Amino acid sequence: MADNMLIIGGIALLAGGTWLMRFAGATLGNRMPLSENTRKLLSDAATTLLFAVALGNMFYEGTHFAGMARVTGVAVAMLLAWRKVPLIVVIIAAAAVTALLRYIGIS
Repeated sequence: MADNMLIIGGIALLAGGTWLMRFAGATLGNRMPLSENTRKLLSDAATTLLFAVALGNMFYEGTHFAGMARVTGVAVAMLLAWRKVPLIVVIIAAAAVTALLRYIGIS
């Protein structure tokens, strides 16, 4: 039960931080004379935070390395997303690569 509360608390903290960064960007953008570059950086801050969390989860499961199968599956997904492949194809391809690698014994 304590683990679930820790996870829920972490999700709430990340959601609140993301919302605050977006709100601060909109609020400061209207009250302070900010350059266009600074406005873009404030807008991208929330995306960067979420990407950092996803990157951490890509490499670690708890305190242990998640395995090369997961890392390779995520790398395939990133490559396909970069190439603007439809989302369903990205998801299925990443899951298939991960499952295949785990099936042949690469974890």
